Amino acid sequence: MARGLWQRAVGDSTTPEDVAAAATRMCTELRAGLSRWVGAMGYRALIDRALLLARAEHPSLGSLSCHGGDEPVSTAAVRAHSADEVATGMVALVAALVELLGRIIGQEMAVRLVEQIGIKRDPSPRGIVSTESKGGRDARVG
Repeated sequence: MARGLWQRAVGDSTTPEDVAAAATRMCTELRAGLSRWVGAMGYRALIDRALLLARAEHPSLGSLSCHGGDEPVSTAAVRAHSADEVATGMVALVAALVELLGRIIGQEMAVRLVEQIGIKRDPSPRGIVSTESKGGRDARVG
């Protein structure tokens, strides 16, 4: 599951710029999605612990925070460690995050929550969404 999320975020690209952008997008979406369910402090506790676990085997995550307001992985960091190392580290981070969350709410629910976040390579711009179905009409109260 973690590899699939990373693949959706980065696609087939291995350029340092794309890998850094994918890591940033993944952290941003994980924070937004999980904070909704476990709160900002709960998310911060989970991500800090997951980072601690993942960094033990993946030094490319050394400066990563995923707290927001910063660029989690810079292009320079990807160049210093390699795109493959950063990708492997990000997969390990998500796996650790799901494992920790699974201890609290169950593994199946943790996987579902993280999968539904919907990390994509090219996020679509957010705009106005119509509630009118195709060919339908708004109900008028009169």
